[in-house]
Amino acid sequence: MYKHKAIKWSLCLLIFTFLLIIGKIIWLNIDIAEVSNVSSNSETIVLSKTFKTTNHLSEMVEEADVIVLGKYDGLHSKWNMANNSSYEIQDEDVEGHLFNFHVKEILKGDSVEDKILINHRYSESLVLEESNEVIDDNGIILKGATKVFTKKVKNKDPLYIKPKSGDTYMVFLKENSKLGHFYPALEPFMIQFDLRDIAQLKSNLIDWDKNKYKFEVKVKEKTFYIENEIDSTIKDNISGKKLKDIKDFVKRSSKMK
Repeated sequence: MYKHKAIKWSLCLLIFTFLLIIGKIIWLNIDIAEVSNVSSNSETIVLSKTFKTTNHLSEMVEEADVIVLGKYDGLHSKWNMANNSSYEIQDEDVEGHLFNFHVKEILKGDSVEDKILINHRYSESLVLEESNEVIDDNGIILKGATKVFTKKVKNKDPLYIKPKSGDTYMVFLKENSKLGHFYPALEPFMIQFDLRDIAQLKSNLIDWDKNKYKFEVKVKEKTFYIENEIDSTIKDNISGKKLKDIKDFVKRSSKMK
């Protein structure tokens, strides 16, 4: 009798264990399927740009055709840089901000007017697309798209810093004579001075945080993750210096060219 009961309990325990294992496997499969479904319904877009950077004031002087000291005086206008063929960007919206700048002193360059326009690249537009097209893991189209959904989004330029009106700046520029404005010679190109004439180098690459320039956009059921990739960072060797010392260095370096 006891032997019968022992066999019965062993059989029950075996069945229970079997059901528990089967349940665990089913749960894991469902969980994996959900994760897979999420990942297949998303896309990461990495945007990267190439531009010249430097850690040295001497190179800023060398690269700039024009170096002026003065003050920004607000936004003049916004424009689509992509409409100009010299930027070699077609069928895109690239927003530029033209700022008024009052020139107080020319430190390098030929004659520059008292009032100039400086272009700051602000953003670019991206067209994101979602469709019911079916593609396998090898990139082969299994079913063509019958429905396509698009959404236009702005990606703010990771180098953009809005200048403060009324503050003193030293800017390192090149001229676009065709369009009648100036633009940054390299990165960094702005040095801001406080009321004590102490310098602060302006650049987002000094304390670069890529997480500030990530965002996500949903188009129908698909999520797009937009990232800005910057390979260069900048070491600040200018902040804390006095205006007079920087001016003297710029003038000396300019005469040596």
